[in-house]
Amino acid sequence: MSSTAEAAGLIRPAPLVPARPRSGASLAPATRGRLQRCYPLRYLGLMGVCLVLMKPIMVGQDPSLAPLVKVATAGVLAGLALLYLVRRTALSTVLVLFVLYRLSFLAPTVYRGGDLLNWGYTTLSQLGLVMLIDLHAQADGESRRRLLRVIADLLLAYLLVNYVMIMTGTGAVAPLGDGLYDQHSYLLGIRTRVTDCIFPAVLVSLLHDSTTARRWGWRTVLAIATGVVQIVTLQVATAYVGLAVALVFYALVLARPRRGGLLSMRGVTVLGVAVSVLVVLLRVQTAFAPAIRVLLGKSVDLTGRTDIWDTALPILGRSPLLGYGINDSFGAFVPGAAGLLWQAHNQYLQIIHDGGLVALGLFLALLTAASARADASACSPWARAALVSVYAAMSVMAVSEIYVYNMGLFFLIPFLASRAGELLPPDDERRGMHGLPVTAG
Repeated sequence: MSSTAEAAGLIRPAPLVPARPRSGASLAPATRGRLQRCYPLRYLGLMGVCLVLMKPIMVGQDPSLAPLVKVATAGVLAGLALLYLVRRTALSTVLVLFVLYRLSFLAPTVYRGGDLLNWGYTTLSQLGLVMLIDLHAQADGESRRRLLRVIADLLLAYLLVNYVMIMTGTGAVAPLGDGLYDQHSYLLGIRTRVTDCIFPAVLVSLLHDSTTARRWGWRTVLAIATGVVQIVTLQVATAYVGLAVALVFYALVLARPRRGGLLSMRGVTVLGVAVSVLVVLLRVQTAFAPAIRVLLGKSVDLTGRTDIWDTALPILGRSPLLGYGINDSFGAFVPGAAGLLWQAHNQYLQIIHDGGLVALGLFLALLTAASARADASACSPWARAALVSVYAAMSVMAVSEIYVYNMGLFFLIPFLASRAGELLPPDDERRGMHGLPVTAG
């Protein structure tokens, strides 16, 4: 039965004796030739699976494509579940915490007559992603590298198509408020949603490069270039902050790769909560009003976000434990001008609304568990710097944005981080790729 699953599947099981060959030369010629012939089909098959699980926003909004993708998502999840059973794969801590996190939204959603279909579909697609990563983490080295390569290529393709749509003015108009707040929408959504993909795309490209003899390959360079160009073209102030945070953390982690504290994944988890408390509740940004105005061209109300938070907090206080569930307005619940409803424009406040403090606690537990595994892994300083810097950038940007919904690519960070020890080569092997001396002990 297992041989049938392996022949039809996309994942090659790990050998009984784990080995990490540094090049294809270590394989027998017959084996190497067979792998080369199978590679295109495995690559395209895995690309199709990832496309279904990480569909662009525009695809999800298309009335003809959206139902097909939802059916395909259910099929992909069923196939992944079958592989779990066939291989008797152990459930990871992060997977269990993610399931509990998603289940925490179910009771308030049902009780308040919310959007149960939206909850179910989002749960299936994100659950499929963590299962896909877990299965590949326990497969052979070529399967692990192929997963990172496929995700990097897919997200890079999204960025390139989105850039072409921006430059050519194609796409659609996202209506809001009887034309008062209409925005142009591209493959990745409206202007501010481009950051959902840019930072994860750079992260996965960097992680893929860490499995090779390169530090920055062409995927990483192209992802950074197209990402920065789109941020500048669309003038996304939040992304400017994210870029600055990522650069600072990347340099610091490379300088002190084993320092820990704030430069660790667990430290960044604490940082994300602390920054939200300081900005949303204590309004520390008022002390930096001149800098915000000069550098970002924004006022201390952060384009009306402080007004949204002031309105949201009393609403959240009326049902803090379980929240209100996921409604049929895509999570919007804050009354605004012209009778509009707005999302919380803060990741933690939105989670509290949809699932209460229970959901927030499980979300932080998931991040902490994934961070602890990443910090304990033996991955190279370059891979560690990529994980910490992108995680820090998106944690800070989540003060005024929400990255766990829409495409939900934020979850790539904890999902990949929790498997860094299996997906990425150890530091000693990485040094061997560059011909550097291997550290003793």
